[in-house]
Amino acid sequence: MSRKCTSFLIIILILLSTNAFSKQEAISDSLKRNSLVALPYAYYTPETKIAFGVGSIYSFRSPGSSLHDRPSNVKIALTYTQLKQTILSFIPEIYFNNESILFNGFYTFYKFPDKFWGIGNNSPDNAEENYTPHYLRTFTNLQKRILPGLYIGMRYQLEYIDIIKTDEDGVLGKGLITGSEGGLASGLGMLISYDTRDHVYYPTTGRYYQIYAVLFDQMLGSDYKFSHFTFDLRKYYPLKDSHVMAFQSYNIFIHGNPPFQMLGLLGGAYWMRGYYYGRYRDKNMITFQSEYRFPLFWRLGGVAFAGFGDVASEIDKFQSGALKLTIGAGLRFMFDTQEKINARLDFGFGNDGNFGFYAMVLEAF
Repeated sequence: MSRKCTSFLIIILILLSTNAFSKQEAISDSLKRNSLVALPYAYYTPETKIAFGVGSIYSFRSPGSSLHDRPSNVKIALTYTQLKQTILSFIPEIYFNNESILFNGFYTFYKFPDKFWGIGNNSPDNAEENYTPHYLRTFTNLQKRILPGLYIGMRYQLEYIDIIKTDEDGVLGKGLITGSEGGLASGLGMLISYDTRDHVYYPTTGRYYQIYAVLFDQMLGSDYKFSHFTFDLRKYYPLKDSHVMAFQSYNIFIHGNPPFQMLGLLGGAYWMRGYYYGRYRDKNMITFQSEYRFPLFWRLGGVAFAGFGDVASEIDKFQSGALKLTIGAGLRFMFDTQEKINARLDFGFGNDGNFGFYAMVLEAF
């Protein structure tokens, strides 16, 4: 099926769903705090091709809170793709005690035929090989508010990988790459979050900073020993007439010997759009992207974005002349005006003919 045809089907699905969301908004207005959306969905990414499934988002506010307070939400989704991939997700984000306690997690099972090009920032296209993992990826965060918008807490991360199929002649099939035998990664760490965004799903002003450090060690049952540091830094600037400039720097720094699935993975639907997710991977990854968001008419909007990034084995080995670039544009349709939830169509272009088309729900950042 062509990309144009896929785009059309996605748009039709969203438009047909508008009445359901309008009813949901009316119910939410009467309850003044809760909303439940449960619908079939479809999307497209280079990693999955056409994907479809059933999902729900339950948004709610605790007793005593107002409509201006940040909503809690629980997402559940079951997805099957054109490439015979299966994804089952449970993603809660819950605020307690007037936002003084935040619990959020990510619990997802993948059966996900995928591609691997090796490790490093210059792996050649002809190094591509296929593999299929069964993959359980989870993290649990528990944080306490210290100051307005500032949370500090603990993070537990557990990932289990079972590689059930590889190319026999590839480096994974020969067991030459750390993680090619599968195994368990179990780690405990700290995180700090600072969040002053005006909306969770479509921010127009404020900041979102999250920094966490996790130590994976045999004492925690891990088959791998390494430390993992992530910096997710975002800033939103409102302009005239509902126009917005958004910026993000997403960076990973790893010390030790992680499995190849837990390296910094460049590309995908959220940063460095235009590159296959994991096309380049290594222990260290830096990315920066900016996005200009603007209204068109009714519930439709547009974006233009650009960014750069790269991976390296050591921090001092990043080279400005080797940075990967991305540029692109997209459309938005706001199907939930209460919580400002958008569907998006993005077209991203990278170096050396890399291209990605993405039809998703929620902003890239």
